[in-house]
Amino acid sequence: MLTDVFEPGSTGKVITLAGVVNEGAANPYSVIKVPPSLSRGGKAFKDHTPHGKLRLTLSGIMAQSSNIGTILAAERIGEDKLYDYMKRFGIGEETGTNFPAEGTGYIPPVENWSATSMPTIAFGQGLSVNAVQAANVFATVANGGVRQDPRIVDAMISQTGEVITPESGKRTRVISRVAAQQVLTMLETVVGDGGTAPLAKIPGYRVGGKTGTAMFVDPRCGCYNGDVVASFIGVAPIDDPELVVAVFVSQPRSGRYGGQLGGPVFKRVMTYSLQARQIPPTGTRAPRIPLTAKG
Repeated sequence: MLTDVFEPGSTGKVITLAGVVNEGAANPYSVIKVPPSLSRGGKAFKDHTPHGKLRLTLSGIMAQSSNIGTILAAERIGEDKLYDYMKRFGIGEETGTNFPAEGTGYIPPVENWSATSMPTIAFGQGLSVNAVQAANVFATVANGGVRQDPRIVDAMISQTGEVITPESGKRTRVISRVAAQQVLTMLETVVGDGGTAPLAKIPGYRVGGKTGTAMFVDPRCGCYNGDVVASFIGVAPIDDPELVVAVFVSQPRSGRYGGQLGGPVFKRVMTYSLQARQIPPTGTRAPRIPLTAKG
């Protein structure tokens, strides 16, 4: 959870698109022309599902997890701001839990980026995180754009029976409340029709989240060996956030994608948690946000 680090994959797109929204470079309804492939730094980037020319909204890019769309959106803010938002969300920084042997993850400084670093980092490759950092990205969005340092221990009982509550961690404004709300609405499209995680839906609750399928770095060779880390991180209820659940499946042997493997686990854990905490559905309806545009 805190000692192992891994590439976030497409869950990292939430940072990129949150930065784009916060900078005013696009909103959930903005349309971006997404070609079948995109050449950057001498490399051709593609999406996981082959397609022709598309006109995706920013929400559609999130819902369909488009690598190409994310790269094009990131280019609207540039590499310096992209790096800045990665750091704002806590990538490569200690979580504040003071856990021994914590793996802080890593994102290379901009001056060390190659011609392909920006596109790969934009969609969650070429950097590393631990599980708590990854989950806290979503908690930050759910918390109105404020990053709260997490803590592992909720309270302690002394020998005399006194209940001792640790001090709350540092709070940092990362994106505006308005931007955070827009990103939440985009996350909800991921579990909707046309999204990558319909298996994460929970009857009676509005749910949002993001799938991820990242290449696994084999520590024996320091290279990709074909294995992946499949993930789904989600928030509920999306209209009045209370809980974040993060699921990571390392080197799966049956299946490959985060929506397929992590979505059902998220559904079971989140459903239990909502019931255990007696969190009722709020009854609001999700806004209708188009994923594609004609023309």
